Amino acid sequence: MRSRLLLRATRVVLPLAALFALALFVKGHDEPGGGFVAGLSLAIGAVLSLAAGAFPGRRLAAAQSLAVLGLLLVLATLLVPLAAGRPALTHAFGKLPLPWGESLKWHGALLFDLGVLLAVAGGITAVAEVFVRGRRPGEGEE
Repeated sequence: MRSRLLLRATRVVLPLAALFALALFVKGHDEPGGGFVAGLSLAIGAVLSLAAGAFPGRRLAAAQSLAVLGLLLVLATLLVPLAAGRPALTHAFGKLPLPWGESLKWHGALLFDLGVLLAVAGGITAVAEVFVRGRRPGEGEE
């Protein structure tokens, strides 16, 4: 069932949730926040769109793919330093100069946070999709 009210709310909330998730993701390196909270924020917008009936199609496969991609990214950030002979989860860091004179702090943990964001958002969205559909993945699909 598609609700016109929820569809209209989704058009406003989903972009705001995505923007808020981006802000949390970027801010999370120096202050509280980061990948997990950003993933939760993004998942809230996605679950609202599922409840509204927006974006019909193969959402479950897309959400599962995001979750798997996130887990692979987290695993890579764990194994790459080990392959280089350094302790696990050791990350490089530095400053990137910007054209207007300031500099942007960067950290290798950004990939870890991105993996967590994708895994959390994709996992929660996939679970919500299963609840919305009322059946397991693969049942009744051709």
